[in-house]
Amino acid sequence: MLVTMIETTQMYEGAPWCLGKYSSFEVNKPQLVTLLGYDYVIWKDESGKLNAIDNICPHAGANLAKGGYVINIQGENCLACPYHGNKVQFLGDGRIIVDNNVSNRAIQAVLPLQVIDGLVWTYGLNWRYAASSLGQEQDGKLVAKSIEPKLPIPNYNNIPFLPKSNSQLHLSELHHIYSRSGTINNSIDAIVWNVHDAEHFAGTHRNSMLAKEVKIDNFTQDDCHFSWQLVTNKRDDRDAKRNKMSLLIDKEVIQSFNTFLPGLTLVTTDFKGQFLVVVLYVYPESTTTTRFNADAYLYSKFTWWQKLFQIPKIGNKIRARLLFEDMSIVDNLYSDFQKKITLKNDVIPQLAMDYLKNWS
Repeated sequence: MLVTMIETTQMYEGAPWCLGKYSSFEVNKPQLVTLLGYDYVIWKDESGKLNAIDNICPHAGANLAKGGYVINIQGENCLACPYHGNKVQFLGDGRIIVDNNVSNRAIQAVLPLQVIDGLVWTYGLNWRYAASSLGQEQDGKLVAKSIEPKLPIPNYNNIPFLPKSNSQLHLSELHHIYSRSGTINNSIDAIVWNVHDAEHFAGTHRNSMLAKEVKIDNFTQDDCHFSWQLVTNKRDDRDAKRNKMSLLIDKEVIQSFNTFLPGLTLVTTDFKGQFLVVVLYVYPESTTTTRFNADAYLYSKFTWWQKLFQIPKIGNKIRARLLFEDMSIVDNLYSDFQKKITLKNDVIPQLAMDYLKNWS
């Protein structure tokens, strides 16, 4: 019998997507991840292994991430179905246990994961409809297939603009100080534009960064890797001087950007004597919604006087405010507009858009 495959729409197929920090997945606490239009349940077992499978129970369609629980069956950690957990359990390799009988092959689709430098990566799965030329019952069934990588998982160890005392960047060796995640109701393209758009620092962040002028220095592009430094000069008008953020913002702020299209951004800067690294990773939940995760790290721990003056707390408030402002503006962008004007610093975001436009 001849069977053909009809592909569903994919978003930048072959790109690596970071789902978050490995430590953000807690032991025996299943989590829902929506990637490229499909739902998966991820759980970390007691050995520390991450497992990820299709979130839909093949028995009665239960949502495994909502109410699923981890138990030990025949010496192995399994995910029990929230509906019939006494009868149906799942192994991380896709096999299913029904009435204590283990299937001899994978029934559930497995989402391949890689953990590198404390971050969890995947290329996702390509869900396709199986269609039979003989019109038999298997017509219309979704079949999951691994995706051929088009880009490697980003190697950000040797990015430019690091302190002279640190020739390489390893996130697992830094001190984690902040996390934030959420879903934005817009495409990943809108977020990519926002990350590369220098001018929005004097617009979206007008009352937080207090910028009156922005400048781009040292821009380079190496395929999907973009690097540049953003220099913002502080406003000195009356409103800015009265703003409570004024004491926290230096006269000139230099932020160094390294982006790896389509989903990873690293921003490095000096903040009150500390070298700060902010990592933003985004992935498409669907064509119209995008998941983001943001984490901040320090090269060294806060000193006693910085803690005394609540520098850690103040810094996290600033980061939360900037993220809120970015989320709010991207959430409210029209996705079907026709661009009619260009700003002087539109070169970098346009190069990023051109790269994604030529994705094949």
